[in-house]
Amino acid sequence: MKATIHLSRVLLLALVLALAGCATISKVERGQQVVKDRLVVQLDGPWNQFDGTLAGTWPTWTVEGQTVDRLVFVVGLKDGGELAPPLPGAKDQRPLTFRANMQPHEIVALYQAFLTRDGSTFTLDKLEPVRFLEGSGFRFRFSVVRRFDDVRISGMGYAAVRGGELFAIVYSAPRLGFFPRYEAQIDKMAQSARLRG
Repeated sequence: MKATIHLSRVLLLALVLALAGCATISKVERGQQVVKDRLVVQLDGPWNQFDGTLAGTWPTWTVEGQTVDRLVFVVGLKDGGELAPPLPGAKDQRPLTFRANMQPHEIVALYQAFLTRDGSTFTLDKLEPVRFLEGSGFRFRFSVVRRFDDVRISGMGYAAVRGGELFAIVYSAPRLGFFPRYEAQIDKMAQSARLRG
């Protein structure tokens, strides 16, 4: 039984790495950057942007590699829009639909549903109001145990609803080593964020 589980994890990891080959990578330089023509952030260092298979619906950046750390930008998700499409072949998967009147804990629950579609486990560690996008918003911290390799992930997100649309910056990376390395940089980036125009 153990050998079967180990083999399944190896095959899943091989699939993830193969899909990474389908993505294109572009460099995002330090300084001011505009994400999806609407969200402006200030970067202390360079990032890599993934487009294609692994990037999903929203702009996704990484420093260490897509399967290690991930910075996701949700930019202008409209009322009634889906955070992500259903997983291919998944049965009884509820739509990840955003509603403009959602409270912070409901938005976090929506993101939790997104992260746990593969059977990973999610724990909300902290949820608090903060200033984000030059107004009221919230910050949440979370932990995930990835199903396919049992790696413990730490994450943090900043989010706000503006004009009925959701804007969020969410970073996640392995709890040991990688997350603490970039935590302060993500906080600073989120505090610099503003909407264009």
